[in-house]
Amino acid sequence: MPFAQKTLRELIFFVTIFSFFQSFLFCKKESDPNDDLVKILSLGLYARSCAGQNAFPSNGAVGSLFRYQIAPSFTNSQITTYNAPHQVFPPQTGVTQKNKLSVFYPGTDSSPCEINAILQQGATRGYHVIGLSYPNGEAVNTICNQGSARNDASCFELVRREIVTGESVSPYVAVDSGNAIEGRLLSLLLYLNQTYPGQGWDQFVSGGSIVWSSVYVGGHSQGSGHAAYQGKIRTVGRVSIYSGVTDYSLQTASTPSWLGLSQQAPAGSYYGLIHENDSIANISGNMNQITDVWLNQLGLVGSLTNVNVGSPYGNSKRLVTTNCNGMGILAMHACPMFNGFQNVWNYVSYP
Repeated sequence: MPFAQKTLRELIFFVTIFSFFQSFLFCKKESDPNDDLVKILSLGLYARSCAGQNAFPSNGAVGSLFRYQIAPSFTNSQITTYNAPHQVFPPQTGVTQKNKLSVFYPGTDSSPCEINAILQQGATRGYHVIGLSYPNGEAVNTICNQGSARNDASCFELVRREIVTGESVSPYVAVDSGNAIEGRLLSLLLYLNQTYPGQGWDQFVSGGSIVWSSVYVGGHSQGSGHAAYQGKIRTVGRVSIYSGVTDYSLQTASTPSWLGLSQQAPAGSYYGLIHENDSIANISGNMNQITDVWLNQLGLVGSLTNVNVGSPYGNSKRLVTTNCNGMGILAMHACPMFNGFQNVWNYVSYP
């Protein structure tokens, strides 16, 4: 896509996002209302600025943190598409380091810039944090519920496998190893270790491979599905699911079989948060579609628990929110990414 056209598309997208962030002023939050007002206003303005930041990434301080905005093409010259900058945060100075890497995947057609709030929270908790830019232009549900793919029971798993690993296994997407999620992450870690030695990025790579046991993965919407899939095939330490996993075949009225595969991530390492009326994620029309998959296929135990009860949320791994009720479907789907959920993010993603 030509640079000018892409920049214009991003600008239009973020103006739209800004509009529903403004409407979010009327959404009930967990923290003090006056604090929420400041947070939401600043987040809306920040979202609107993402188009500019994506086009002209720069490094610098963000409050008490330092952020690197690194175009994927800087880390691997073979990357020429989906080049919105990775968002990278070393642990906050003065905070005990967790010696864990948190990698977060944004949803369909979103960039890491848009989810900076949850990334920053991880850094304040002592994590090395990466918001990863990856091929996410089309929703997996869209790909696998149209054309010949809708009759292919393996579509969901193979599309995710190719996007995650770069293995050439799906006829419906074309993502090579350098452009895949794991290839991009490895290139970025090698770049960080070489460019910023002494910050601890080297502990997450050994022998040219990622040390998955020291990595926590998470994501929103499409990104949550990639994180969940990685937990099936990699020994990641934790999987955080926000507004997903959405995979559902409209043709067969069923969820794909990969969700029931045995997982390489430790037992009990999956956690989730979703809006109880998220009709984008629950495309079957059953508002328990996602949370039932969490329990029955992904091993997220515990009663459905509204986050308004406060930490530790009944020690459940299946959390829901009623914040943003009465707003549009996009706002409810995005709600778990809004500022104000810091305590929930600590529980789900940053223990």
